[in-house]
Amino acid sequence: MPPEQPKQPKRPKVDFKNVRAEAGHLIREHRRTLAIGLGLMVVNRLAGLVIPAMPKFLIDDVIQGGRPDLLMPLVAAAAGAAVLQAITSFTLSQVVSIAAQGAIAKMRKDVQAHVLRLPVSYFDSTKTGVLISRIMTDPEGIRNLVGTGLVPLIGGLLTAIIAFGILMTS
Repeated sequence: MPPEQPKQPKRPKVDFKNVRAEAGHLIREHRRTLAIGLGLMVVNRLAGLVIPAMPKFLIDDVIQGGRPDLLMPLVAAAAGAAVLQAITSFTLSQVVSIAAQGAIAKMRKDVQAHVLRLPVSYFDSTKTGVLISRIMTDPEGIRNLVGTGLVPLIGGLLTAIIAFGILMTS
């Protein structure tokens, strides 16, 4: 007879209506930072499309067209796009990281304030380590929404749409 597997505790059902409402509240609360991040991301993605476009001009205009005078402007455009992309990437990561850290800190304060209002019987039945772990790790999920999740997702979609548009018009 095989040994019995320990029963996994049932996970509570997720209330997606509440999740959407909380996510919407977080996005509205940080809309200025997210707007700055989206603007930086658009500039970053457009600058990132400059270098892949360079071979067309290099081959068609400089090599086949016999216009070596266009080589230096092409190199300058590529260098400028690379520098612009580096600056916007750094600035974007700083802006979004600061917003995510602020949201996480606020959420931790809110969770801790809620826990402190719970009845004493709750503290008798719950281990301290579990409570501290929940207060510290649960708000980290916000980073995926405000921080490293939403802006790169929109950036990837924007890049795909622009690249698709370029492919369809060429």
